[in-house]
Amino acid sequence: MWRANGKSWVEKLKFLLIRYRNIGHEWHFTDEQKEIFKQYYDAHKILVSCLKSDCYVSRKVRQQIEDTLLLPIAEIK
Repeated sequence: MWRANGKSWVEKLKFLLIRYRNIGHEWHFTDEQKEIFKQYYDAHKILVSCLKSDCYVSRKVRQQIEDTLLLPIAEIK
């Protein structure tokens, strides 16, 4: 069954993931874009690490950081 239909099932699943979950796209990023994503990821890792440590941040500031951590810049302003 899998051998006969596997490829078709995978294609249908990919279509559904893209359509309903907006994931599974075949992105083609430049090296510069990949570097920017890496910097973004690294900055977020550091920020989350700091929030998990015993550094002091007021509850209000901590909540604002957590609420906006993964939002696009346009939605934060």
